[in-house]
Formats: sequence, structure tokens, C-alpha cells
Amino acid sequence: MKQQEIDLWITFTREGNEDPLAQDLRFDNITWRSAAIIDRNLEKTAIVGSLEEEAIKQRDFYDQVIGYGSEGASPKLKQVISRLHPKRIAINKSQDEGAADGLTSTMEQYLKKALKGIKAEYVSAEDLAIALRARLIPEEVALVKKAIAECEKIYDEAEKIIRPGKKDRDVFQYIHQLVEQKNLEYAWASDHCPSVVAGNSPAGHVAYYGDTIHKGDFVRLDFGVKYQGYCSDIQRNYIVGPTTIPAGVKKMFQTARKANDIALDNLKPGIPGYKIDQLARNHITKQGYPEYKHALGHVLGRSTHEIGPLLGPRWPNRYGTAPLKTVQKDLVFTIEPSVTSRYGTCNLEQDVLITSNGYRDLSKPQTELIMVG
Repeated sequence: MKQQEIDLWITFTREGNEDPLAQDLRFDNITWRSAAIIDRNLEKTAIVGSLEEEAIKQRDFYDQVIGYGSEGASPKLKQVISRLHPKRIAINKSQDEGAADGLTSTMEQYLKKALKGIKAEYVSAEDLAIALRARLIPEEVALVKKAIAECEKIYDEAEKIIRPGKKDRDVFQYIHQLVEQKNLEYAWASDHCPSVVAGNSPAGHVAYYGDTIHKGDFVRLDFGVKYQGYCSDIQRNYIVGPTTIPAGVKKMFQTARKANDIALDNLKPGIPGYKIDQLARNHITKQGYPEYKHALGHVLGRSTHEIGPLLGPRWPNRYGTAPLKTVQKDLVFTIEPSVTSRYGTCNLEQDVLITSNGYRDLSKPQTELIMVG
């Protein structure tokens, strides 16, 4: 907050449209209009309906819990915030970061009306939300690593089902059986987790196309699991054999591997996300392949697509300002540029942790095309 010259961070929420960061702020399951207030000295104040005052106190997170009755939240809000004399107030609204955008338009109107007469600038709290939720402490990194390890085990087991005569649907269903047997959660919606694409069917957020797997097919899987609230997100690529790998498939794979490596070699704190994306994107197009139609990578954490800087192109109508934000230490990123040819789409997605001067692998990078069948 001091770095961003923010005097107060207010998360204003209520039942029916709970703020996405409510659990992070120990402010979930609130009934009435309620404000979680953090000042630049990290003093934390909660303003809640009187029937929830004791419950919030028992969470032992807020330094001060203030209840209100029939008068509503407005008087207490103005009383507390007037005393703090803020010049810049960060509120829970954002155009580009969904998890930082929990304030509805009418709640914003209520808040600003309650604070009428207080001369302060209102700004988005999105960068504070990123620092709170997306930058992981070591215990959280350990949970991400466990999610990755469980995901990789399932990948290893699933190789035996990818063979000629099987349907892409069979692979999808087998992986679902493994997830259920291991009592794991899916990293994203189970109706397209995993995504199984055989041959040259188009890549996308889709479970399968109903294709039969043939000898010589290029097969790509996109899959992740959630472990104790933290996600993994990995893609692997296969050739169905036994067969001689076509030169075109080898080139496609090698181009994807090189694009990943170029991105990783330049990945470090302080670099805007779009610059990392551009390096990988340029390598792929110079090899004669079309430009991929998505970002190079995204932040991974409690959500598969976590809030934070995007390793993506400067496409403001699609990605807003996220690619302009800089890479930060303690973020986990996916690295996943795509290379598409007549054989299919190759995407060597891996998960890495940003360190003070670079990155550390959390998942095992795929360095060779895996032959199955």
C-alpha cells in the first residue's frame, strides 16, 4: 500500500454478491452490507451488521470489529474513515481483473454517498488484490507443487489408454476415473478437464470431439487438478505409434520447446508480461507457423487463471492492461505457447515459480515427444 501510495483499502460486500476475495480477507458468509478496511499501517477494521459482530471477532483477524443496527452501515463507515483522513482509497473494482471486481455499481453508489464530504481519490484495488492472493508464500507453493505432482501421476497412468482404436472420449473418461479414485478436484470445470485433442482437430477449451485415435496421430492433453485449494495446469503431447515421427511433427515440437525456453530465459521480476510473450511469439512466426491466438502464460494459484500479470500480447480489447503489468517474485506462471500445423497443435505447458532473479521449475518440462500405443 505504501508503494502504491494507498491510504485505505476498502472491500465493500454483502450477501448475494460476495466479493471474490472474501475468503482471503476472512470476510465470507456476510449477510448485510459490510466493509473490510485496511489502512497503510495494516490496521484492520471490519464494519458489519450487529448480529455478525461477535462471529467476525471470533475469526481473530480484524483489530477492530464495529457492529451497526437499524441505522445501516453508512454512519459507521463515515465515522471510521473520516478519522483516518485518507487521500487515496482503493476499492474492490477492476475492469481487467475479475477477482478484484466484486463491487457492484449500486454498492459503489452507496459507498460514495456514505463517504460524501470526504475528499479522497478512489482507485482500483487490483494491484493490492494481486499482492494478497497471487503472490504465494512457501506453504502455498508447496500445495501447488503437490497439485502438480498428482497431475503428473495421472498423466503417467493415462498413457496406456492412448492407443489406436480408442476414442478421445475414452481418454477423457479414464482420466475422470483416476481423479475420482484419488479423491482429487478438477482445476477447472470437469466438463472439459481434461481436454483431449487427437489428430488435427482444433485446440480449444473442449473435452473432446468424438474422434477415433489412429496410429501416427498427434495427440494433445490439457489437464490440471486442485489439491487443498491450489491448482495445477499442464499440457502434454504424444505421437501414437509405433511409428516413425514425421519431420513436420518433429519441427512443430522443437519449435514449441524452443519458444518455451526463450520465454523462460527472459522471465524475471520487473519485466512486463507482453515482452515475454513477444519473444516466444516471434520465434514461432519466424519458423513459418501462424501466430497463436492466446496468451503465452497466466498466473496459477487458487484459481487456474489467477489474477495478476498476463504473459500475453498487447490486445487491449481482449486482455486490457494485464499484459502491461510486470512479472513479480512469488507468482506461479504457466508457460504455454502454441504451434499449429496440419498435424495438430503442440503446446508444452509447464508451471514455474518466479524467484528473485528468474524462475524455478515446479512441473517437469516435456523435452521429448512421448510415443504411446
